[in-house]
Amino acid sequence: MSKNKLMNNAEIELVIAQMLDRYFKEKNNGKIMSSVDIDDFVLNFLECQIIYESIACSSNTLGYVSDGFTKLKVFRKGRIREVLFPKDTIVLDKYLCSRNSETKRRFVLGHEAGHVITNRLYHQEKAYFNRDFDNLELNNSREMLDLFNIYEMQANRISACILIPKLTLMKHLENAFKSKKVIKYDNGTISRYDRVMLQQIADEMKVSFSALMARLNELDLFEIRPLPYPFNGDEVIVYE
Repeated sequence: MSKNKLMNNAEIELVIAQMLDRYFKEKNNGKIMSSVDIDDFVLNFLECQIIYESIACSSNTLGYVSDGFTKLKVFRKGRIREVLFPKDTIVLDKYLCSRNSETKRRFVLGHEAGHVITNRLYHQEKAYFNRDFDNLELNNSREMLDLFNIYEMQANRISACILIPKLTLMKHLENAFKSKKVIKYDNGTISRYDRVMLQQIADEMKVSFSALMARLNELDLFEIRPLPYPFNGDEVIVYE
């Protein structure tokens, strides 16, 4: 591991792959699952408690992992209260419980699990907040630094590795395309058929389409080809 308490991408892939290998052996006799039960992974493998609260820190805070001594502001019975949660407790905002937020909830939970994992690897005790970029009002440089700092990027990468493991994704690609890679044209587009198949894979893995596309790019699972011409009925090109 790196001495600066950060893992590079190769180290993240290796560490999470090893953890998931143990998890799959415990849960499914080593067989690869079509999707990772992130709640079970957090509750029973990492042995962390998951709690839902109306987080009052800011309108864009969606998740928090406790260090055991930093209090979290939450709304309870119409009042803001400061609550101390046990170490490694993951607190998610109740907003994520809505039906349309399931993929985001899973990713935020994976992100907070990423902080737990790195804290344990490096014997750190640090509380982390997860903010929603879409709703973030960047009022000062401090908020921007908090959002984009390397630890948050590391936790995002860990979440992607947990929710979209390389071996699981490649198995889906083999089943859907009979290939280890997805064709992507040199203008950045994919075919309509491939778009539909990738959406089905995203649904099976319980992740967003954009997260799946990002993971394919991270793992170099696109095969770049020249844009075909002339087109036939099966070669309608759509943007990602």
